[in-house]
Amino acid sequence: MKIAIVLAAVGASLAPPQEPARLASQLGEGMQLIYESDGRSQRPLTVDSLAVGRPLRPGADCATLSLRKGPTDPKPERSRLCLAADTLYRWDAGRGSWSVFRPVGPDMELTIVRPNGDSVHYANGALGEDMISGTAIPVVSTTATTVDSRGRPRLRVRERYAVTLATATSGTFESPDPSAPGQWVARHTFVLRGLKQATR
Repeated sequence: MKIAIVLAAVGASLAPPQEPARLASQLGEGMQLIYESDGRSQRPLTVDSLAVGRPLRPGADCATLSLRKGPTDPKPERSRLCLAADTLYRWDAGRGSWSVFRPVGPDMELTIVRPNGDSVHYANGALGEDMISGTAIPVVSTTATTVDSRGRPRLRVRERYAVTLATATSGTFESPDPSAPGQWVARHTFVLRGLKQATR
């Protein structure tokens, strides 16, 4: 199974170089991520396990983690991720290899062609910070647009992605407006309202 990838960096930052964000560095075992979805509180996501700085991919900053959806979740979501050259990779257990997951640097673009013919185009904007539970979280604004094999738009997600949390702090899912070609309608929103450290 082949995945075609097109990657391009556009523009150049004139700001002084900053210390790169470390993958999952602001997470901790037992930490709870408290989200709100469409204005309603959700069950916290709990970091069930975490290992950072793993030597999983040469020259990359890697981590393994699992997130549990509620205390009775029997199957935590497990991930193996690596960050290299402002690009995040995810281990694909089915293929037994690493796949490009998303760009995380400023002003980057990346297109992934999926096996079913759909394409997801990522377009990043500027870096920023979100304050959550008194903690500054570095984020990059990202728009991910999915089109089918004929180029027809299917989904757009606008979010703020945090490498240090290995997830997004907020986002809006949009679908094409059937009455206005080229326009989008918001269908679902989420926002990270709090981080709760594990109690000992």
